[in-house]
Amino acid sequence: MFRHSRVLSLFVGLAAMLGVIGPVAAQDFPMVDALDLKNAPVVLEFSTGPAGPPTIEIVTDGRMTFRIDTVGPVSGAFEGTITGTVSEMTANPSPAYHQVTIMFTVETELGSFDGYYAGSFHRPEGADHAQIAAVGKILSVSGAYADLYMADVYVDSAVSYVDGRSTGEAGTMLIAPR
Repeated sequence: MFRHSRVLSLFVGLAAMLGVIGPVAAQDFPMVDALDLKNAPVVLEFSTGPAGPPTIEIVTDGRMTFRIDTVGPVSGAFEGTITGTVSEMTANPSPAYHQVTIMFTVETELGSFDGYYAGSFHRPEGADHAQIAAVGKILSVSGAYADLYMADVYVDSAVSYVDGRSTGEAGTMLIAPR
């Protein structure tokens, strides 16, 4: 008899907890209308500049790591801001052709999405610009941009230089929903 009352007490206690937790768990979340973005590529124009000084580290084997945060406007299919982190690992001094990775976030009035692109960075000797050709993915989205989740990203951009220092990247980002 003692066991049955103990089991019954346990069920009553659980029911009481669910009665308290249930309304908390069932709170209404704001509904967001997803943009219909699955039928055509999304094209964005962007221009970024440094958001602070770069971090450069020389590795004991002679290679160099380079990281810099960037920020700037984005326009085209959406208006907003793009922020990014540029990351490179190259020989020191950097060769004219090497790999680059950019992790980015686009923020608009409707929400945001995050992704990356990686590819080639080519700056001919003495040139005042470098070309980036890269591909990537959208990895995280807010509700309005649901159709962009895991979309492919293609970037064609140029990095400008003044007195041997980069002043920013500008180009086109094509996002191809799956």
